[in-house]
This record gives sequence, structure tokens and C-alpha cells, in this order.
Amino acid sequence: MPGDAVGGVRADVESLVAALRPAFLRWPGGNVAQDYHWMWGVGPRDRRPVWVNLSWKNEPEPGDIGTDEFVAFSRRVLAEPSLTVNVEGRGATPEEAAAWVEYCNGPATSRYGAMRAANGHPEPYRVKYWELGNEIWGDWVRGHSDAETYARNYLRYHHAMRAVDSTIQLIAVGDNDMDWNRTLLRIAGDSIDYLAIHHYYGWKQMAGDPGNLMARPLFYERFYKDVEKVIQEAAPGRPIRLHINEWGLDLPEARQYSMPGALYGARLMNVFERTSPLVAMSAESDLINGWPGGIIQASRDGVFLSPLYHVNLLYNQHRGRDRLKTTIEGPTFDTSREGTGVPVLDAVVSRSADGSELYIKVINTDPGSPVATRIDLRSVHVDPEATWHVITAGSLEARNSFATPDAIRPRREAIPAGDSFHVSLPPRSVSVIILRVKGS
Repeated sequence: MPGDAVGGVRADVESLVAALRPAFLRWPGGNVAQDYHWMWGVGPRDRRPVWVNLSWKNEPEPGDIGTDEFVAFSRRVLAEPSLTVNVEGRGATPEEAAAWVEYCNGPATSRYGAMRAANGHPEPYRVKYWELGNEIWGDWVRGHSDAETYARNYLRYHHAMRAVDSTIQLIAVGDNDMDWNRTLLRIAGDSIDYLAIHHYYGWKQMAGDPGNLMARPLFYERFYKDVEKVIQEAAPGRPIRLHINEWGLDLPEARQYSMPGALYGARLMNVFERTSPLVAMSAESDLINGWPGGIIQASRDGVFLSPLYHVNLLYNQHRGRDRLKTTIEGPTFDTSREGTGVPVLDAVVSRSADGSELYIKVINTDPGSPVATRIDLRSVHVDPEATWHVITAGSLEARNSFATPDAIRPRREAIPAGDSFHVSLPPRSVSVIILRVKGS
């Protein structure tokens, strides 16, 4: 490791993660969570076992990053750690999960709290988010089961873990299959705080039509409304929110790090913003390297950032607190699988916490044509100049890589603005326009 590494994490990589200001970080997975036993990753590093990762090509996994290192890393980048508990995989038990909660959150006088203290951390970590299993509906994970079996296992783990710390927030494994969600919520809904759902979309689903990729996020917007109805029916009165803690694309590398990937991600993040507070948390998969393509790519000697990293950074820097009503009129396109009359433009507007700024996040999905756009504001007056951040590329083939790390990156310029103004949105572009409210 380089001399400036902290806790086994390279300083250059950690600074890029910290810049994103992530609300939470999830660990150890993912599929690998259903293979992992937390005791493998505590105590002196040189005494931790190397274990076989059954989820990923039976690769040997060192225990260099364990609970203590992950929590410390999360806190250094000001993120909440979210721990994924192994549910019934590879011999896992509710008692093991409860012991992990005690290790993290128990007093130093408790059995596992004393173990944490002996490892150099006397104060409890107060880990808030605990996910009970990963993709249990999939036959590729250990502990795979049907929805009813998982729901009953969820309750066993819930009771054991909450007996140790009644304040923890629990995340259940949901699915894109509504029958799974309905069964789970009917049996265990009263004990669920968040429902985790994963989204992946790729070359096969696109079926040769790039328009399908640009339209797919709008399907999820409709899907979330259906999930909300099922929650209300199966667990009435329970404020269960959605945790989209894995979303990504299964595309060839050239597309993963080009504008199509960034446009898909930006539109999906617009959907998250429009459907909040139902969608409470989300995480792109992956953060660093990983599958299908982390937004930070780190080799032994270098780092490059995907266009979607830049979108995440720009969006998080201009989140706003209050979402404002937005109406869009403009061109549409048709797709082979994702419907017809799909809007070319996608936008959300929010207001800063102090009311001094408005943030317009707008996407032009057209692959070849700019869209001359008029923006009209109602019931607010803004300064005559705005700041425009835009991410675009000269072609669909342009991509970031170790050889061309800055092929796609944001640019910033001042543009004329006002209560009604015009801007030409470049083809295949993601924009954030910052308006300063008069008198603020």
C-alpha cells in the first residue's frame, strides 16, 4: 500500500469517495454477504483467515478490511455504514447476526462489545442500518429460499438483533417480482423499515434499441407506485420506504464509461428524486471497481472516473431540500420495448434549504440533436445570470478510461437567465442549472 494509505484504503481513492459525500456505504455486499461470517474480519489482521469467495469465481479473499476498518472508512468520508447480514448462508444463524450487532453497538461490558474494545474501539459504533440478506430470491446465493421462508427467517433474525439493540433500522430483501414483495410484507411487514430492491439493465434487455435504455428509468417510476400500493395493502399504517441499494448497467465497457450510461443513471436519479420520500436511499453498483463497472476505477498505478461519477458528484452538490413542481412539454420518441411517446427531456427542480438557490437538473436523451429549451418560472424571481454545469461528449463512442481519463467531464459557464430564459441543451447531455433567487 502507498505510504499515505489509511486503514488499508489509498488516499487518492478515499478522497474521491469523500468528495461524493455519500449518505451511506454498504458492506460486505452484495452476493458475497451470503458467504461471509463477520468473525473472519476482526482481530489482528495477520491472524484473520483467507476465505473462499463462492460468489465470485471461488477467489481467495483476505480479511484485511473487516468491520472495524469498514466502519472507520465510512465515518472518515462522513457516511453511515450499512451492514448486510448473512441470512442462512453457509451456516449463518440469527445468533451470529445478533452477536455482530453487539460487537458494533453493545457496551464494552457486553461479551462482544468487550471484544471490540479489546480490538482498540471501546466506544460503540452505533451502526444504524442493517440489511437482512441479499437477493435471497436468487438461486446464485447461499441461503436462497422462497418468499415465505425468507419472511419467517427475517422475523427470526429481526427478533434476535432487535433484542440486542432496539434502535437499529432493518432492511428486508425485496424484489422486482411483486408476488415476492406481497408475501414478504404480509408475513413480516410490521417489522420492516426499508425494502431493498435491485435494478440492473443491459445489452440483452435493450434488444438492439438504444431508446430502451433511455426510457427504462420511467418504468421504475411506475413500478415504485405499484410497490407503494402493495405496501399499503399488505402492511397498512407501516411507513416502509424503498432502499434501491443496487442499481447499475450490464453493458460492454465502452458503453459503461460513456454518455449512455451517464444518461441512464441521471434519469434514474431524477426518478428517485421525484418519488421521494418513498424512495429513501439509493446506491449505484459499484462504487470502486467491482461488477459491472464501478464509477471509480482504480488500478495499481492510476485512477479514472466514469461519467456517472461526475453526475453523482454534480447532483449531490445540488440536491436541494424542497422539490418543486415541474411540467415539461417537448419532443418524444418511441421504443421497441419501453413504450411510445417517451419524453426526450427529463427534469427535476429543487430549492436549497435556505431558499436562496434553485437547482434545475435536466437531461437531453436525444443522441444527435440539441433541444432549444425555454424555461419559465412561476411565483419566484431570479437573478439575470445563472450557472450552468453540463456533462456531454462529442460522440456516443467517447469514453473515459485509464488512457483517456478526461474524455468526458463537466464544464461550467455563466448563461443569461431570468424568470423566463432560453438554453440550448446539447445532445446526450446532463445539465444542472443554478438560479439565484432575488432578495435572498
